[in-house]
Amino acid sequence: MRLLTAWNGILWQWVLPVLLTVTAVVCGIRQRFYPVRGLSGVLRRTYGSLLSRNADREQRRVFASALAATMGTGNLVGTALAVMTGGAGAVFWMWVSALSGMLLVYAENALAAKYRGGGFSGTAAYLRNGLNSRFCPAFFSFCCMLTALGMGDLAQSSTIAQTAHSFGIPLPAAGLVTAVLLCVILCGSGRRTGSVTVLLMPLLCGGYLLGCFVLIGMHIRALPGALLQIIRGAFGFRPAGCGISAAVFLSSLRTGFCRGIFSNEAGLGSSALLHSGAADASKQGDWAAAEVFADTLVSCTATALVILTAPASAAEDAAGLLLSAFSAGLGHFAGLFLGICMMLLAFATMLGWYRCGELSVCTLFGRRAAPVFKAAYLLAAFAGALGEPAWVWTFCDCMNGMTALPNLYALLRLHPGAAKKTHGESDV
Repeated sequence: MRLLTAWNGILWQWVLPVLLTVTAVVCGIRQRFYPVRGLSGVLRRTYGSLLSRNADREQRRVFASALAATMGTGNLVGTALAVMTGGAGAVFWMWVSALSGMLLVYAENALAAKYRGGGFSGTAAYLRNGLNSRFCPAFFSFCCMLTALGMGDLAQSSTIAQTAHSFGIPLPAAGLVTAVLLCVILCGSGRRTGSVTVLLMPLLCGGYLLGCFVLIGMHIRALPGALLQIIRGAFGFRPAGCGISAAVFLSSLRTGFCRGIFSNEAGLGSSALLHSGAADASKQGDWAAAEVFADTLVSCTATALVILTAPASAAEDAAGLLLSAFSAGLGHFAGLFLGICMMLLAFATMLGWYRCGELSVCTLFGRRAAPVFKAAYLLAAFAGALGEPAWVWTFCDCMNGMTALPNLYALLRLHPGAAKKTHGESDV
């Protein structure tokens, strides 16, 4: 356990931030920094098309499922933790990680479109067909399968059960209801899962953001000061002209960047998996970039501004800080509002990560293993509500980070293919 914790510290605080930054810069140069350059066009082609009467229903399902897996409880408690441990400046570096993430997820999906075939799709396609490697897709799929069962299922079920328990619902009952609902959705066709997320995600995201904007509006006078805090903290500027603190700068950078990675999962390889079911593979890079934009630049920023514009709180943990900030505007309804958002976000994450796990299992063992994984996923959904061993999160963090290693290696090796795809498709 100590060795695993130590390795996680090295992996998430040093190895991945460096590798992700280098890979994002390389991909950005090859892609001429598309889609960050030309972001308005990306948002117009993606979010704008959702409002059209002729919107592609299949693309809408894929987008909703991918957004469900990306947006989770990290957007709430994770952002509060970033502000608490890294200061307001951590928010700035979360923005930087989002811009880097757009470059990475675009490259992932461009490569997935270029190398799909031979029975492989998504991340496994470019790991197998692009790198011509058997080990890389197997290693990635193994880590991703365990991440889906742990972080995507057990941990989310525990969050739902603990939140429900705060409203007086017994843990076993919460776990049983979660597992039954999950079974009803997953045992239908893939379209059923997509249909549920298509209905759930707009209501959930819209309702949560509306609540955040109302609270920010209530404390609008504090908004300029909050934005100034973010800029000062990002570069270590101390208030009242006391100079620059390198320690503050490094803390906010590391915390913000790592929490941004946790939030949008860019560079970990899950994006190409989640978009592999789309009929038109060539457009998935734009959609993936739009998801990172919604996840970090919109949702996490809204959460951070609610916290920074609210009256100062003496909360001892991230959950307490979040509750205190929302209570400043919603009063006694804050707990109910956050509880509902937490449970729905956790359940949406379970739906999204199931597809990642299923595709990984099929890559490792073939389609016949899919029912076995489904049964294990449903069992874990119930078990997670009964109690979460302390080592589960540590192990899941490790597996989640390990998926990035073969993926980033492939992006560095195969980036000319991604650049070629980008220049041929973009109009920028």
